[in-house]
Amino acid sequence: MSTLQIRYSTLRDGFTLFGVLFYIQVITFALGLGGGSGFGDIDRDLEGNVANQVCGLITLLVPLFFFIRNKVFLSKTFYRSNFFLLVFLLCVVASVGWSYDPMLSLKRFIGMLGVVFFAGFIAYNYPLEKITFMLGCAIGVAALIGLILAVVMPSAAFLSGGIRDGAFKGIFTEKNAGARLNAVAVLLLLPMIRQRNRWALLCSSFSLIAILLAQSATAVALIVSGTVSYGYFLTLIRLRLNRSQWLFFACTVVFLLFCLLLYNHVALLLEMAGRDPSLTDRTLIWELLAPFVDQQWLKGYGFGAFWASPDADAFITRWGYIGNAHSGYMETLLNGGVIQLTALVLLLGEALLKQYRAVTANQAAQYRASALVIIGLFAVTNYVAYVIPNYRSAEFLVFCTLALSFRRQYATCPESVPTHLHQRAMQTS
Repeated sequence: MSTLQIRYSTLRDGFTLFGVLFYIQVITFALGLGGGSGFGDIDRDLEGNVANQVCGLITLLVPLFFFIRNKVFLSKTFYRSNFFLLVFLLCVVASVGWSYDPMLSLKRFIGMLGVVFFAGFIAYNYPLEKITFMLGCAIGVAALIGLILAVVMPSAAFLSGGIRDGAFKGIFTEKNAGARLNAVAVLLLLPMIRQRNRWALLCSSFSLIAILLAQSATAVALIVSGTVSYGYFLTLIRLRLNRSQWLFFACTVVFLLFCLLLYNHVALLLEMAGRDPSLTDRTLIWELLAPFVDQQWLKGYGFGAFWASPDADAFITRWGYIGNAHSGYMETLLNGGVIQLTALVLLLGEALLKQYRAVTANQAAQYRASALVIIGLFAVTNYVAYVIPNYRSAEFLVFCTLALSFRRQYATCPESVPTHLHQRAMQTS
């Protein structure tokens, strides 16, 4: 009898690859040749895309079955380790009750759950070293696909018209989001780049080329600041200062004070770099949105519902439809007011504290330091871009994967699942 055995690890890795490719927009690009819905079309943005909805449901239901099967939700440690993430999700689902468009808010909450559950699936099944390598290389391969597209179909890979004419976007629907994601890929691969890993060096080079072609100052700033920050914490680890909590804390405070000093001179730094101090009109957008934030300062309009509310018409009339506030914190205020913003800040603090404690406990300290830096940069970038909690952003997937923690790093499941494909036995005599 001929029997084909499919190992559990093969199914797990296959599903993980599917989810990662979906959230970094490779599958969307393949289905629509990069023509997925963007933030510029109000009808497509609010209605969504059927293919994306189906893929999102798959990344929700499969991990949900996995967690139920492994009794994850019965573990008290799970709730203690991810308390503020659960609080944030409760605040989001609560906003559905007072949303201007409850059905829209519910759909977007389900979309967010898909990201969180899939991120949990990754965090449960793989160690941090493999997670950072896998995500970084996957994003690098997506950059390579975009570079190939730039050769065979330049009109699809580069923007045409406007102030960003000629900028590279690759397979992504939004240039800046793609450039930031490529910067995150480089930072994820920094520990492996130090080890001269060939795949890490190759994939990071693809991301760097994509960033340079995209002409994204934000992505360049992320790489420079992230590399310097990682180098600083890596030096502390090499000197074993992380084994003394008080000394490591003092060094961290010095680093934060230096960052605060740079922030106080951010306008000067922007002028020196030849960039727009208004952050490409973001400050003007926030000024126009401020009255709507004040009107619903406590509870907001409901998750994702502001842009479908009557109040949004006044903004759209003056500025046009942009789909989000170009700031995760401003968008959160519109979504859920001060209640949801407080939960978001606590979530970010919890994620930073987890990685900080892991570094001081010397648990894969070099990789944890990289994760600490990336989460810190997410908290900063979220000020000028809608990153967290943007369920359509691959950066949010990276954040959730680094933020979630479980008692066990690996899932203990059967090594193989036999599948009989051929019942007929061939005998020769």
